[in-house]
Amino acid sequence: MAELMSGIYAVGEQGEIWMKQLLKDELPPGDEIAKAEGFLTGSGSIADLELFFYD
Repeated sequence: MAELMSGIYAVGEQGEIWMKQLLKDELPPGDEIAKAEGFLTGSGSIADLELFFYD
């Protein structure tokens, strides 16, 4: 559970950094956005989440 919470916190922290940049009309670097998307979706798909939680 601690690892899960740590990962959620890291995503939230990055979101706050990007929000501050957006308020200054600065866009986050595209490669960082791609890395975040890859982290959130993982190697599977959203449909795989059901298998993960209910398998």
